Amino acid sequence: MRRSHSRFCPAFFFNLLLAAAVVPSAVAQDESYRDRQELDPNNDLWINRPPAAPGTPLGDLEQARAWLAEGDADKAKSLMAGWTKANPDHEQYLEGVFLLGESFYRLRDFRNAYERYEIVAEGASGELLRTALLREMDVARAFLSGEKRIVWGFLPLPAYDDGIEILSKIWQRVPGTRLAEEALRLKADYYFADGQMDFAQDEYSNLAREYPNGKYTRPAMLRAAEASQAMFTGTPFDDRPLVEARERYRALQGAYPEFARQERIAERLDGIRVSQSEKDLYVAKWYEKTGRRDSAEYYYRLVLKDWPGTLAEAESRQRLAAMGIELPE
Repeated sequence: MRRSHSRFCPAFFFNLLLAAAVVPSAVAQDESYRDRQELDPNNDLWINRPPAAPGTPLGDLEQARAWLAEGDADKAKSLMAGWTKANPDHEQYLEGVFLLGESFYRLRDFRNAYERYEIVAEGASGELLRTALLREMDVARAFLSGEKRIVWGFLPLPAYDDGIEILSKIWQRVPGTRLAEEALRLKADYYFADGQMDFAQDEYSNLAREYPNGKYTRPAMLRAAEASQAMFTGTPFDDRPLVEARERYRALQGAYPEFARQERIAERLDGIRVSQSEKDLYVAKWYEKTGRRDSAEYYYRLVLKDWPGTLAEAESRQRLAAMGIELPE
């Protein structure tokens, strides 16, 4: 897969890094999947469960939570590493694995954190599954913001592809959900900021198609058109990106006319029209320069027909006159 990291957008990646840095405290506090209450059969009310005895499996889980809340991830990691090995059949085993993943995450060992979250995601359901996937998305954000993955215990390597793979897997695991929609958006935004417009237009198109009533539908359609337009590299080159961008802008106009007015889509279409007229004029001039008179005349006339009112039309009339070709008034 192509990578062009020389075109990073600093603001975009700063925001990603900020998001990755802020989320941990929010997720690591009180989550509903932590069974801290139990149902009192006498009055049918939920009451706080008494603390588990220290040194017991449940007591160790509570201790790991407390250490993470206090910011002591090293202690939590050591405790949960032993706990998960000693309690593979415990009914709260997956929570222990999650807490081990949290410990790695707090220590910025994102790859090891992700591997634990994946174990949870593969075996859990409900709130614990959702929380694990949210955490995986945090890991993806960290990787896409430039955080390294550690190989062989000491070698830091770029992990952009890992971040993309994580987001793709989240979308495949829970398609149709808000979480999957967010994963698709993050992928598309990364490609757009990185200048990989071919991938960006595909991902934005997929986002708009999969979530036609989603929160990102309109901006996704706009970004898909912008990405297509950005793929046009100049008059001497293929203008198919302009054709595709024009169709995407028109689709946005048809679906969301007010949004299209706000984003000045009509003016963008005018700009594409000018670029396409210049492209055809360039081809006509090239044929004239190489002595292929018939082909040159064909393209000059094509400019007159397809792009009236442009500077290219005026120049085409001048060139045809210079060739001795008379045109009707």
